[in-house]
Amino acid sequence: MRALSILAAMLLAGCGSEPAEQESAEDFAARVGAGGTGAEGAPAPVETTAYKAPPPPNSDVLELEQLGNISGVNLGPRAGGCAFSANGTEMLVAAGPRERALPGKATVRVDGKLLLLDAPPGGFEAVRDGTVFNGEGFSVLVTKTGRDTANMTVTDAQGREKVFDGRWVCR
Repeated sequence: MRALSILAAMLLAGCGSEPAEQESAEDFAARVGAGGTGAEGAPAPVETTAYKAPPPPNSDVLELEQLGNISGVNLGPRAGGCAFSANGTEMLVAAGPRERALPGKATVRVDGKLLLLDAPPGGFEAVRDGTVFNGEGFSVLVTKTGRDTANMTVTDAQGREKVFDGRWVCR
């Protein structure tokens, strides 16, 4: 829960008038769980930038991974941001602009790659209230079930679905 709160606060750091205390990339990666090891014990390369691209070949988008280091992710202009976590694992971060005519954005990690997703227009209000985020070949629907709870349904290109119950925290 603490990591989720800090992650949400970092999303919004640019929205307040007080400058946020800077955290090193290594500290951030350690805190959010990035930095696994490769096959031979060497540190595995960690994607820190999200791309609008299809999932990696032979990957299963229904098996979302912990976000880890998202320091290079650009979710565009934002009035606020939200994070979805299931069982303490951050799986999606989203943001939306103040202008309701503009779309929100989100990112997820699939097979080690950060993928950028788009929401329909609606600004931050639509993101906060739960919306669908579309990627290349899959979608992620966030449906609020309570004040800080939600279901997240991932649907792949074949129509297979996986539902996660978790926390949806917005700031």
